[in-house]
Amino acid sequence: MNATQKTYLSIVVPVYNEEENVRPLYEKIRKVCDTIGSTYEVLFVDDGSQDKTFDVLSEMRDTSPNLSVIRFQENAGQTAAMAAGFKYARGERIISMDGDLQNDPADIPHLLDKLEEDYDLVCGWRKERQDKFWSRRVPSVVANWIIGKVTGVTIHDNGCSLKAYRAEVIKQVPLYGEMHRFIPAMTTVIGARIAEIVVKHHPRRFGTSKYGLGRIWRVILDILAFKLILSVFASKSNSDNTTSTHQTYRNQLNPKLNVYRITAFSSLTFFIIGSLLINATNIAALSCIGLGISFIIIGLLTGFAISLAQRDTVELSALARFFVFRCDKRPIRYFGPFGAFLFILGLILIFGFLDLCILLMCGGILIFGCGLFGETIVYANAKRVIDYKVEIFLDGKKDVKRTENLY
Repeated sequence: MNATQKTYLSIVVPVYNEEENVRPLYEKIRKVCDTIGSTYEVLFVDDGSQDKTFDVLSEMRDTSPNLSVIRFQENAGQTAAMAAGFKYARGERIISMDGDLQNDPADIPHLLDKLEEDYDLVCGWRKERQDKFWSRRVPSVVANWIIGKVTGVTIHDNGCSLKAYRAEVIKQVPLYGEMHRFIPAMTTVIGARIAEIVVKHHPRRFGTSKYGLGRIWRVILDILAFKLILSVFASKSNSDNTTSTHQTYRNQLNPKLNVYRITAFSSLTFFIIGSLLINATNIAALSCIGLGISFIIIGLLTGFAISLAQRDTVELSALARFFVFRCDKRPIRYFGPFGAFLFILGLILIFGFLDLCILLMCGGILIFGCGLFGETIVYANAKRVIDYKVEIFLDGKKDVKRTENLY
Protein backbone atom coordinates (compact mmCIF):
# COMPACT_ATOMS: atom_id res chain seq x y z
CA MET A 1 0.00 0.00 0.00
CA ASN A 2 1.26 3.47 -0.83
CA ALA A 3 2.22 5.13 2.45
CA THR A 4 0.75 8.44 1.26
CA GLN A 5 -2.60 6.95 0.23
CA LYS A 6 -5.44 7.62 2.61
CA THR A 7 -6.68 4.44 4.29
CA TYR A 8 -10.38 4.02 5.00
CA LEU A 9 -10.35 0.82 7.05
CA SER A 10 -7.91 -0.84 9.45
CA ILE A 11 -8.48 -4.35 10.79
CA VAL A 12 -6.60 -4.91 14.07
CA VAL A 13 -6.07 -8.55 15.08
CA PRO A 14 -4.15 -9.39 18.30
CA VAL A 15 -2.79 -12.95 18.20
CA TYR A 16 -0.94 -15.22 20.60
CA ASN A 17 0.04 -18.75 19.58
CA GLU A 18 -2.40 -18.91 16.66
CA GLU A 19 -0.14 -20.37 13.96
CA GLU A 20 -2.93 -22.48 12.44
CA ASN A 21 -5.49 -19.68 12.42
CA VAL A 22 -3.77 -16.58 11.04
CA ARG A 23 -3.55 -17.62 7.39
CA PRO A 24 -7.19 -18.71 6.92
CA LEU A 25 -8.33 -15.70 8.95
CA TYR A 26 -6.43 -13.28 6.74
CA GLU A 27 -7.88 -14.86 3.60
CA LYS A 28 -11.41 -14.44 4.98
CA ILE A 29 -10.70 -10.81 5.95
CA ARG A 30 -9.17 -10.04 2.55
CA LYS A 31 -12.14 -11.42 0.63
CA VAL A 32 -14.59 -9.39 2.71
CA CYS A 33 -12.57 -6.17 2.51
CA ASP A 34 -12.17 -6.50 -1.26
CA THR A 35 -15.96 -6.42 -1.59
CA ILE A 36 -16.21 -3.21 0.45
CA GLY A 37 -14.42 -1.31 -2.30
CA SER A 38 -12.38 1.02 -0.07
CA THR A 39 -8.70 1.11 0.83
CA TYR A 40 -7.87 -1.09 3.79
CA GLU A 41 -5.06 -2.59 5.83
CA VAL A 42 -4.92 -5.66 8.07
CA LEU A 43 -2.68 -5.29 11.09
CA PHE A 44 -1.77 -8.44 13.04
CA VAL A 45 -0.22 -7.83 16.46
CA ASP A 46 1.81 -10.85 17.56
CA ASP A 47 1.79 -10.71 21.36
CA GLY A 48 5.09 -12.57 21.86
CA SER A 49 3.87 -15.92 20.49
CA GLN A 50 5.91 -19.00 21.39
CA ASP A 51 4.89 -21.01 18.34
CA LYS A 52 5.33 -20.26 14.62
CA THR A 53 2.71 -17.52 14.45
CA PHE A 54 5.20 -14.79 13.53
CA ASP A 55 6.92 -17.00 10.94
CA VAL A 56 3.60 -17.63 9.21
CA LEU A 57 2.72 -13.94 9.33
CA SER A 58 6.11 -13.00 7.88
CA GLU A 59 5.60 -15.40 4.97
CA MET A 60 2.15 -13.96 4.35
CA ARG A 61 3.54 -10.43 4.47
CA ASP A 62 5.88 -11.14 1.52
CA THR A 63 2.90 -11.57 -0.84
CA SER A 64 0.26 -9.40 0.85
CA PRO A 65 0.67 -5.63 0.34
CA ASN A 66 -2.30 -4.86 2.61
CA LEU A 67 -0.86 -6.77 5.56
CA SER A 68 1.21 -5.27 8.36
CA VAL A 69 2.68 -7.18 11.31
CA ILE A 70 3.75 -5.96 14.73
CA ARG A 71 5.71 -8.33 16.93
CA PHE A 72 6.18 -7.74 20.66
CA GLN A 73 9.45 -8.68 22.35
CA GLU A 74 7.46 -10.54 25.00
CA ASN A 75 3.89 -11.32 25.90
CA ALA A 76 2.14 -8.16 27.10
CA GLY A 77 -1.54 -9.17 27.04
CA GLN A 78 -4.52 -8.58 24.80
CA THR A 79 -5.14 -5.03 25.97
CA ALA A 80 -1.56 -3.97 25.12
CA ALA A 81 -1.82 -5.68 21.73
CA MET A 82 -5.04 -3.83 20.96
CA ALA A 83 -3.53 -0.54 22.12
CA ALA A 84 -0.55 -1.03 19.78
CA GLY A 85 -2.85 -1.91 16.90
CA PHE A 86 -4.96 1.19 17.46
CA LYS A 87 -1.84 3.34 17.67
CA TYR A 88 -0.37 2.15 14.37
CA ALA A 89 -3.69 1.84 12.51
CA ARG A 90 -4.01 4.41 9.73
CA GLY A 91 -7.66 3.90 8.83
CA GLU A 92 -10.49 6.34 9.46
CA ARG A 93 -12.52 3.35 10.66
CA ILE A 94 -11.02 0.56 12.76
CA ILE A 95 -12.27 -2.97 13.30
CA SER A 96 -10.90 -5.14 16.10
CA MET A 97 -11.35 -8.90 16.21
CA ASP A 98 -9.88 -12.06 17.71
CA GLY A 99 -7.36 -14.15 15.82
CA ASP A 100 -8.88 -17.57 16.59
CA LEU A 101 -11.43 -17.73 13.73
CA GLN A 102 -14.35 -17.53 16.17
CA ASN A 103 -15.26 -14.02 15.02
CA ASP A 104 -16.61 -13.93 11.45
CA PRO A 105 -15.10 -11.34 9.06
CA ALA A 106 -18.40 -11.44 7.13
CA ASP A 107 -19.85 -9.23 9.90
CA ILE A 108 -17.41 -6.39 9.16
CA PRO A 109 -19.65 -4.64 6.57
CA HIS A 110 -22.62 -4.79 8.98
CA LEU A 111 -20.56 -3.19 11.76
CA LEU A 112 -19.42 -0.42 9.41
CA ASP A 113 -22.97 0.24 8.20
CA LYS A 114 -24.15 0.61 11.79
CA LEU A 115 -21.20 2.87 12.58
CA GLU A 116 -22.31 5.24 9.81
CA GLU A 117 -25.63 5.73 11.63
CA ASP A 118 -23.89 8.44 13.67
CA TYR A 119 -22.26 6.11 16.20
CA ASP A 120 -18.65 6.17 17.43
CA LEU A 121 -18.47 2.54 18.54
CA VAL A 122 -20.43 -0.53 17.46
CA CYS A 123 -20.08 -3.65 19.60
CA GLY A 124 -20.62 -7.18 18.41
CA TRP A 125 -23.04 -9.36 20.38
CA ARG A 126 -22.32 -13.08 20.24
CA LYS A 127 -25.96 -14.00 20.82
CA GLU A 128 -25.37 -17.62 19.84
CA ARG A 129 -21.98 -17.99 21.49
CA GLN A 130 -20.11 -21.20 20.62
CA ASP A 131 -18.08 -21.66 23.81
CA LYS A 132 -18.20 -23.95 26.84
CA PHE A 133 -21.36 -23.26 28.82
CA TRP A 134 -20.16 -23.26 32.45
CA SER A 135 -16.58 -22.01 32.06
CA ARG A 136 -17.16 -19.31 29.42
CA ARG A 137 -20.79 -18.44 28.73
CA VAL A 138 -22.25 -18.35 32.25
CA PRO A 139 -19.43 -16.21 33.75
CA SER A 140 -19.71 -13.92 30.72
CA VAL A 141 -23.45 -13.37 31.21
CA VAL A 142 -22.96 -12.60 34.90
CA ALA A 143 -20.01 -10.27 34.22
CA ASN A 144 -21.88 -8.38 31.50
CA TRP A 145 -24.87 -7.88 33.78
CA ILE A 146 -22.66 -6.56 36.59
CA ILE A 147 -20.69 -4.30 34.24
CA GLY A 148 -23.92 -2.85 32.90
CA LYS A 149 -25.27 -2.17 36.39
CA VAL A 150 -22.01 -0.68 37.67
CA THR A 151 -21.02 1.45 34.65
CA GLY A 152 -24.46 2.29 33.28
CA VAL A 153 -23.43 1.08 29.80
CA THR A 154 -25.87 -1.74 29.17
CA ILE A 155 -24.66 -3.85 26.26
CA HIS A 156 -24.97 -7.62 26.06
CA ASP A 157 -21.39 -8.64 25.31
CA ASN A 158 -18.53 -6.51 26.63
CA GLY A 159 -16.09 -9.35 26.02
CA CYS A 160 -16.66 -9.61 22.28
CA SER A 161 -13.54 -8.37 20.49
CA LEU A 162 -15.40 -7.80 17.22
CA LYS A 163 -16.08 -4.06 17.32
CA ALA A 164 -16.02 -1.07 14.95
CA TYR A 165 -14.65 2.33 15.93
CA ARG A 166 -14.17 5.79 14.58
CA ALA A 167 -10.40 6.19 14.72
CA GLU A 168 -10.49 9.67 16.23
CA VAL A 169 -12.47 8.28 19.18
CA ILE A 170 -10.67 5.04 20.02
CA LYS A 171 -7.24 6.65 19.71
CA GLN A 172 -8.15 8.94 22.62
CA VAL A 173 -9.04 6.08 24.97
CA PRO A 174 -6.32 5.06 27.44
CA LEU A 175 -5.99 1.28 27.51
CA TYR A 176 -3.97 -0.55 30.15
CA GLY A 177 -3.95 -3.71 32.23
CA GLU A 178 -6.83 -5.92 31.06
CA MET A 179 -9.22 -3.05 30.44
CA HIS A 180 -10.09 -4.07 26.87
CA ARG A 181 -13.33 -5.59 28.19
CA PHE A 182 -14.31 -2.10 29.41
CA ILE A 183 -13.73 -0.34 26.07
CA PRO A 184 -17.44 0.55 25.66
CA ALA A 185 -17.58 2.15 29.11
CA MET A 186 -14.17 3.79 28.66
CA THR A 187 -15.24 5.47 25.41
CA THR A 188 -18.18 7.10 27.15
CA VAL A 189 -15.70 9.17 29.19
CA ILE A 190 -14.99 11.12 25.98
CA GLY A 191 -18.64 11.26 24.93
CA ALA A 192 -18.81 8.29 22.56
CA ARG A 193 -22.14 7.10 21.14
CA ILE A 194 -22.46 3.31 21.36
CA ALA A 195 -24.58 0.71 19.60
CA GLU A 196 -24.46 -3.06 19.24
CA ILE A 197 -25.49 -5.63 16.63
CA VAL A 198 -25.75 -9.41 16.68
CA VAL A 199 -22.72 -11.11 15.10
CA LYS A 200 -21.85 -14.69 14.25
CA HIS A 201 -19.64 -16.79 16.49
CA HIS A 202 -17.93 -20.05 15.53
CA PRO A 203 -16.46 -22.87 17.65
CA ARG A 204 -12.69 -22.81 18.03
CA ARG A 205 -11.10 -25.21 15.52
CA PHE A 206 -7.38 -24.84 16.27
CA GLY A 207 -5.35 -23.92 19.33
CA THR A 208 -6.62 -23.42 22.87
CA SER A 209 -8.49 -20.66 24.66
CA LYS A 210 -6.40 -18.20 26.70
CA TYR A 211 -9.16 -17.60 29.27
CA GLY A 212 -10.86 -19.60 32.00
CA LEU A 213 -12.69 -19.42 35.30
CA GLY A 214 -9.57 -18.13 37.06
CA ARG A 215 -10.16 -14.62 35.75
CA ILE A 216 -13.53 -14.12 37.54
CA TRP A 217 -11.97 -12.61 40.68
CA ARG A 218 -9.82 -10.26 38.60
CA VAL A 219 -12.87 -9.14 36.62
CA ILE A 220 -14.71 -8.31 39.85
CA LEU A 221 -11.78 -6.18 41.02
CA ASP A 222 -11.61 -4.47 37.63
CA ILE A 223 -15.32 -3.65 37.73
CA LEU A 224 -14.99 -1.98 41.13
CA ALA A 225 -11.92 -0.04 39.98
CA PHE A 226 -13.60 1.12 36.80
CA LYS A 227 -16.67 2.28 38.67
CA LEU A 228 -14.45 4.67 40.62
CA ILE A 229 -12.68 5.73 37.42
CA LEU A 230 -16.02 6.63 35.83
CA SER A 231 -17.05 8.52 38.97
CA VAL A 232 -13.86 10.57 38.83
CA PHE A 233 -13.42 11.19 35.12
CA ALA A 234 -16.96 11.32 33.75
CA SER A 235 -20.50 12.26 34.67
CA LYS A 236 -23.77 11.57 32.93
CA SER A 237 -25.04 14.15 30.51
CA ASN A 238 -28.68 14.64 29.60
CA SER A 239 -27.98 14.42 25.92
CA ASP A 240 -30.81 14.44 23.38
CA ASN A 241 -29.25 11.53 21.50
CA THR A 242 -29.00 9.25 24.54
CA THR A 243 -31.11 6.13 23.95
CA SER A 244 -31.75 2.85 25.69
CA THR A 245 -28.91 1.27 23.69
CA HIS A 246 -26.17 3.67 24.70
CA GLN A 247 -25.19 6.21 27.33
CA THR A 248 -23.50 9.55 26.75
CA TYR A 249 -20.98 11.15 29.08
CA ARG A 250 -19.09 14.39 29.05
CA ASN A 251 -15.57 15.12 30.25
CA GLN A 252 -15.15 16.66 33.63
CA LEU A 253 -13.18 19.91 33.70
CA ASN A 254 -11.47 18.93 36.92
CA PRO A 255 -11.39 15.23 37.93
CA LYS A 256 -9.43 16.28 41.00
CA LEU A 257 -12.59 17.86 42.43
CA ASN A 258 -14.46 14.59 41.94
CA VAL A 259 -11.78 12.80 43.94
CA TYR A 260 -12.22 15.32 46.73
CA ARG A 261 -16.01 14.88 46.69
CA ILE A 262 -15.70 11.09 46.96
CA THR A 263 -13.10 11.47 49.70
CA ALA A 264 -15.25 13.89 51.67
CA PHE A 265 -18.29 11.58 51.48
CA SER A 266 -16.27 8.50 52.50
CA SER A 267 -14.49 10.25 55.37
CA LEU A 268 -17.71 11.77 56.70
CA THR A 269 -19.34 8.35 56.67
CA PHE A 270 -16.55 6.85 58.79
CA PHE A 271 -16.58 9.83 61.17
CA ILE A 272 -20.31 9.35 61.74
CA ILE A 273 -19.90 5.60 62.32
CA GLY A 274 -17.05 6.33 64.73
CA SER A 275 -19.14 8.82 66.71
CA LEU A 276 -21.96 6.28 66.99
CA LEU A 277 -19.60 3.61 68.31
CA ILE A 278 -17.78 5.80 70.81
CA ASN A 279 -20.02 4.77 73.70
CA ALA A 280 -19.88 1.08 72.78
CA THR A 281 -16.16 0.54 72.24
CA ASN A 282 -13.42 3.10 72.11
CA ILE A 283 -11.16 0.97 69.90
CA ALA A 284 -13.87 0.58 67.26
CA ALA A 285 -14.69 4.30 67.37
CA LEU A 286 -11.06 5.34 67.10
CA SER A 287 -10.51 2.87 64.24
CA CYS A 288 -13.35 4.36 62.21
CA ILE A 289 -12.23 7.92 62.92
CA GLY A 290 -8.67 6.97 61.98
CA LEU A 291 -9.99 5.41 58.78
CA GLY A 292 -11.78 8.65 57.93
CA ILE A 293 -8.58 10.67 58.48
CA SER A 294 -6.61 8.16 56.38
CA PHE A 295 -9.07 8.54 53.50
CA ILE A 296 -8.68 12.32 53.64
CA ILE A 297 -4.91 11.94 53.27
CA ILE A 298 -5.26 9.38 50.46
CA GLY A 299 -7.78 11.57 48.66
CA LEU A 300 -5.58 14.66 48.86
CA LEU A 301 -2.56 12.74 47.54
CA THR A 302 -4.64 11.21 44.74
CA GLY A 303 -6.07 14.56 43.67
CA PHE A 304 -2.60 16.06 43.58
CA ALA A 305 -1.24 13.14 41.52
CA ILE A 306 -4.11 13.45 39.01
CA SER A 307 -3.51 17.18 38.77
CA LEU A 308 0.16 16.57 37.94
CA ALA A 309 -0.83 13.99 35.30
CA GLN A 310 -2.91 16.61 33.48
CA ARG A 311 0.04 18.98 33.14
CA ASP A 312 2.42 18.88 30.20
CA THR A 313 5.32 17.40 32.17
CA VAL A 314 7.63 14.58 31.16
CA GLU A 315 8.25 13.04 34.56
CA LEU A 316 5.69 10.98 36.42
CA SER A 317 4.93 11.96 40.01
CA ALA A 318 6.42 9.77 42.74
CA LEU A 319 2.99 8.36 43.59
CA ALA A 320 2.25 7.61 39.92
CA ARG A 321 5.59 5.85 39.52
CA PHE A 322 4.80 3.65 42.51
CA PHE A 323 1.40 2.55 41.22
CA VAL A 324 2.54 2.24 37.60
CA PHE A 325 5.78 0.33 38.15
CA ARG A 326 5.66 -1.26 41.61
CA CYS A 327 2.09 -2.41 41.02
CA ASP A 328 2.46 -3.11 37.28
CA LYS A 329 -0.25 -0.52 36.53
CA ARG A 330 -2.84 -2.58 38.41
CA PRO A 331 -2.86 -1.46 42.07
CA ILE A 332 -6.32 -2.99 42.67
CA ARG A 333 -4.83 -6.39 41.83
CA TYR A 334 -2.11 -5.87 44.46
CA PHE A 335 -4.07 -4.24 47.28
CA GLY A 336 -7.55 -5.64 46.58
CA PRO A 337 -7.12 -9.31 47.56
CA PHE A 338 -5.30 -8.52 50.82
CA GLY A 339 -7.83 -5.84 51.75
CA ALA A 340 -10.74 -8.17 51.02
CA PHE A 341 -9.12 -10.95 53.07
CA LEU A 342 -8.76 -8.72 56.13
CA PHE A 343 -12.35 -7.48 55.81
CA ILE A 344 -13.76 -11.02 55.52
CA LEU A 345 -11.62 -12.19 58.44
CA GLY A 346 -13.05 -9.34 60.50
CA LEU A 347 -16.59 -10.44 59.63
CA ILE A 348 -15.81 -13.98 60.76
CA LEU A 349 -14.60 -12.75 64.16
CA ILE A 350 -17.46 -10.30 64.69
CA PHE A 351 -19.34 -12.40 67.27
CA GLY A 352 -16.49 -12.98 69.70
CA PHE A 353 -13.86 -10.29 69.19
CA LEU A 354 -15.63 -7.03 68.34
CA ASP A 355 -12.61 -4.74 68.74
CA LEU A 356 -10.33 -6.97 66.70
CA CYS A 357 -13.09 -7.38 64.15
CA ILE A 358 -13.41 -3.61 63.68
CA LEU A 359 -9.64 -3.20 63.42
CA LEU A 360 -9.40 -5.88 60.72
CA MET A 361 -12.36 -4.54 58.77
CA CYS A 362 -11.09 -0.97 58.88
CA GLY A 363 -7.63 -2.13 57.84
CA GLY A 364 -9.13 -4.09 54.95
CA ILE A 365 -11.17 -1.11 53.79
CA LEU A 366 -8.12 1.15 53.96
CA ILE A 367 -5.93 -1.23 51.95
CA PHE A 368 -8.68 -1.84 49.41
CA GLY A 369 -9.22 1.91 49.12
CA CYS A 370 -5.53 2.43 48.38
CA GLY A 371 -5.89 0.04 45.45
CA LEU A 372 -8.98 1.81 44.13
CA PHE A 373 -7.53 5.30 44.36
CA GLY A 374 -4.30 3.99 42.83
CA GLU A 375 -6.31 2.89 39.78
CA THR A 376 -7.47 6.46 39.17
CA ILE A 377 -3.85 7.64 39.24
CA VAL A 378 -2.83 4.92 36.76
CA TYR A 379 -5.75 5.80 34.48
CA ALA A 380 -4.76 9.47 34.51
CA ASN A 381 -1.22 8.51 33.43
CA ALA A 382 -2.08 5.57 31.15
CA LYS A 383 -1.38 7.41 27.90
CA ARG A 384 2.11 8.35 29.09
CA VAL A 385 3.37 4.82 29.75
CA ILE A 386 3.56 2.17 27.04
CA ASP A 387 2.75 -1.37 28.18
CA TYR A 388 4.65 -3.18 25.43
CA LYS A 389 7.92 -3.29 23.51
CA VAL A 390 7.73 -3.65 19.75
CA GLU A 391 10.48 -5.88 18.42
CA ILE A 392 9.67 -5.67 14.71
CA PHE A 393 7.14 -3.73 12.67
CA LEU A 394 6.76 -5.09 9.14
CA ASP A 395 5.04 -2.57 6.92
CA GLY A 396 5.36 -1.29 3.37
CA LYS A 397 8.79 -2.36 2.12
CA LYS A 398 9.57 -4.30 5.27
CA ASP A 399 10.54 -1.31 7.36
CA VAL A 400 11.94 -2.39 10.71
CA LYS A 401 11.11 -0.11 13.60
CA ARG A 402 11.87 -0.53 17.30
CA THR A 403 9.78 0.97 20.02
CA GLU A 404 10.81 1.07 23.69
CA ASN A 405 8.77 1.83 26.77
CA LEU A 406 8.34 5.54 27.51
CA TYR A 407 9.53 4.90 31.07
